[in-house]
Amino acid sequence: MVPRDGNDDSSGLLYGFHTVLEALQSRARSIQRLWLIRPDGRFFPLTRIAKERGIPFSIEPRERLDHLANDRHHQGVVAKIAPKEYLEGEELLDLLSQSSTPALLVVLDQIQDPHNLGAVIRSVDATGAHGIIIPKHRAVGVTGGVAKASAGAVEHVRIARVANTGKFLEACQKQGIVTVAFDPDGQASYAEIDMTKPVALVFGNEGEGIRPIVLRKCDHRVYIPMQGRIHSLNVSVSVAVTLFEAVRQRMGRKG
Repeated sequence: MVPRDGNDDSSGLLYGFHTVLEALQSRARSIQRLWLIRPDGRFFPLTRIAKERGIPFSIEPRERLDHLANDRHHQGVVAKIAPKEYLEGEELLDLLSQSSTPALLVVLDQIQDPHNLGAVIRSVDATGAHGIIIPKHRAVGVTGGVAKASAGAVEHVRIARVANTGKFLEACQKQGIVTVAFDPDGQASYAEIDMTKPVALVFGNEGEGIRPIVLRKCDHRVYIPMQGRIHSLNVSVSVAVTLFEAVRQRMGRKG
């Protein structure tokens, strides 16, 4: 595993009530300090856990929390936390080779928006997918804003970073994982893909989509059918729609 680097929030801070509470409860990362806007009411679960574990905390004015989080939407709590550890691509594939269920991966090609990444993480956790792959460069990493948008799911989702997305897809194919690109010019509906088998679902960034060099590495190109006048979806919505289709197919196969 490797710690985060300059693509991420170097302050090592989390904020948002549910985000910080989930980090405390999961114990996935060590919490080093808490700053709270008040010590009572809904904040009791936070202060109780902090006292039990000897985590220092202090009561601060809103302006102090605004400054720490660099975001006014901190919901009255900021935490200093150990960095999120990423897997290497090879590590994630090794773990999948030991899994009893077919691989279900989400590959994000240069996603820039923290809220999109956070929402994708939340969907991956909700559907039980096996992990997310992001590039090491020119893509958002796990920042405080990403963690908040994930509602704490970031503590439970495997995230791998790779230097070369195309080579990672080739490694997937060698392991029997079908690679599926989501492309408006795809030749088939996404629902036509058999997602009961091991699959890696590839989504492009918010403006340009999947880079051609990555698109060429994929086994299939598919689209999500739309009936309205706007023929595109936010990438996090596309991921959610597709993952729940995978869940539907897999539950149907079990039946």
